[in-house]
Amino acid sequence: MTGQRLVVMAVVAALVSSGCSTAKQILGVQSPGDPSVTIKPAETRWLLIKNPRFGEVASEPEYVWIEEDKMPITLTTLVRGQGAIIATPEIVAKYGAPPGGGKISPRQGVPSHTAPSASSSTTPDAEAPRRAAAALPAATNGNAPQGPKRGLVVYVDTTRIVVDLTAVDGVRAGTLVSVRRDAIPIVHPVTGEVLGELDQEVATVRLTEVREKFSVGDVQTVAPGARIQIKDRVFPK
Repeated sequence: MTGQRLVVMAVVAALVSSGCSTAKQILGVQSPGDPSVTIKPAETRWLLIKNPRFGEVASEPEYVWIEEDKMPITLTTLVRGQGAIIATPEIVAKYGAPPGGGKISPRQGVPSHTAPSASSSTTPDAEAPRRAAAALPAATNGNAPQGPKRGLVVYVDTTRIVVDLTAVDGVRAGTLVSVRRDAIPIVHPVTGEVLGELDQEVATVRLTEVREKFSVGDVQTVAPGARIQIKDRVFPK
């Protein structure tokens, strides 16, 4: 019996030394906890390390970003420890930010900070609506030509008109312009906001003379029942 006890005690002692929690409970050794259970931070932390494949594959970079808890096991880490393949702060400063946001791990040896790619990706999106609103021309029903080249009728004759568009506005002799007039305001039925005005084409005119401060054009077509008036808007077609 004594020999069997010695064998059992030897087996239990071997299990304790190998980290067996059950054997530790049998001998009354307090377990520090299961080392396999770790609490990961809510935000990904990155390490820049020496790429184990560098030199073996031509397309592989010398350093790569990895998640903090996914440190590879290499011959260098086995001999010199994991810190041996972690890039120095000088290399981190030259290599750029981690991918996809997150923070650089404190193990990197540089101040932990949020990757700039996250903030830079949100800044353009925040400014985009403002830039788009500034670029939008006056609201129409979609039939009027868009763009800054627009003018007004300043004189009306029987078959000719004069407009305040010139070569500076991009028109020349032969340019066909549309004479339009705002007719019906478009109001949002829920918010009451005035969205714009539904305009209509009154006539088309082909410019025949482009002078320093005005242009002259011949009337080509006129909408049924319509008549060109001073202050009607003019858009190059």
